[in-house]
Amino acid sequence: MIKNIVIGLLGIASLSFAGNIKNVEAITEVFGDGEKLSAVVLTYDKEIAGNSVSVSDYKVEGREIEKVYVSKQNERNEKKSKNGKYVILELKRLPMVAQASDHSKEEMEKKKATGQKGPTLGGKGDAKPLKTITAEVTQTGSVKTVNGKVYNSEEKQVSTKTRQLIIEDFKQFVFTGKDGKTLKYNLYMPKNYDPSKKYPMVVFMHDAGAVSSETEYTLSQGNGATVWASPEWQKKHPSFVLAPQYEVVTVNDNYEYGPELDRTVELINSLTGKYSIDKDRIYNTGQSMGGMSSISLDSKYPDLFGGSYIVASKWDVNVTEPMKNQNIWFVASEGDPGAYPSLTEISDYLEKNGAKVQRMTVDAEQNQDEVNKEVQSKIENGYNIYYTVYKNGNHRYTWQHAYDMKPAMEWLFKQKRNSSKMK
Repeated sequence: MIKNIVIGLLGIASLSFAGNIKNVEAITEVFGDGEKLSAVVLTYDKEIAGNSVSVSDYKVEGREIEKVYVSKQNERNEKKSKNGKYVILELKRLPMVAQASDHSKEEMEKKKATGQKGPTLGGKGDAKPLKTITAEVTQTGSVKTVNGKVYNSEEKQVSTKTRQLIIEDFKQFVFTGKDGKTLKYNLYMPKNYDPSKKYPMVVFMHDAGAVSSETEYTLSQGNGATVWASPEWQKKHPSFVLAPQYEVVTVNDNYEYGPELDRTVELINSLTGKYSIDKDRIYNTGQSMGGMSSISLDSKYPDLFGGSYIVASKWDVNVTEPMKNQNIWFVASEGDPGAYPSLTEISDYLEKNGAKVQRMTVDAEQNQDEVNKEVQSKIENGYNIYYTVYKNGNHRYTWQHAYDMKPAMEWLFKQKRNSSKMK
């Protein structure tokens, strides 16, 4: 998706591209803690020699440049060109930051009056409006064209376009349920979709901090939806990705749920009737409120999903008995006072009722390859429920890391609805 930025400050010369740089484009990616600027593409009026550019020739406001190279295309490219009109600035990844999930004063007063600790069922969140991410770039050094002409330093310039990787591959729709109420949603369709083939579908449900009227909010808040639509995942697992955008809180800490969840099931059934989706391989995943929604749906519709990936969530253990034969992977952090004790209780309860549970405690601070190796070593035949606990951590920490745990995601995609063979 390309977002054009309207710039009213026409008097600022740095935005007029009067020099040799004719365009500046920001590129964003979605990480566990949200959408971030990850690269900048500069378009020059002439082809630039690749051996004339270096990290020291540019400055991006507030960020550290990791790589600089030229390209024939206006995008990042592993196969770097000897020359090209585009100069790509790849930025060093920022450290993880905690996300805010504050609610409005009205919601806080209502919670206080009813004695609730968490978000109010049906209440609207206080998510900040989505803003287009921009880049401020300065060419501080000299670069050369392929003909040897020297382009000296230029004034600071601000990007006028932003490309949102993976987010741009989703389409936005509005579904109307049987009750006449609507549900906004994002849908990723596998590239080269072939109706004669059957495709899995992942349903991601966001947390209360992402409750918003902006359809794409769930795609920007973290990588719980976008990770399944990444080129790397889709190359191996062509699949649909459904990400509903809830405008109100769908569940509360009293373990009550709103009509949005049944409406989500209606949407799923509508999509399976419209597209060639494998009904035995529909998977649900969610974080916090979204994971609570997952448990609620798994308990109420035990024959709907092929498997679930439930992150940083909790629910009433007394209604989870239908989950004992389902394929579930729970994730929580030791420092999460809500999810950790609840998911521990639920996994113990399901085990007592016949489920085969495999538990593991891992340190998410170590290299992700080491985490994945450790998790992979715990996957064995015979278990239908897995429970990963991150050492220390907290509520949001869990989903900032959970969707990088590839062995768990691979395990999920091997599962099928009502499968008698546990993998």
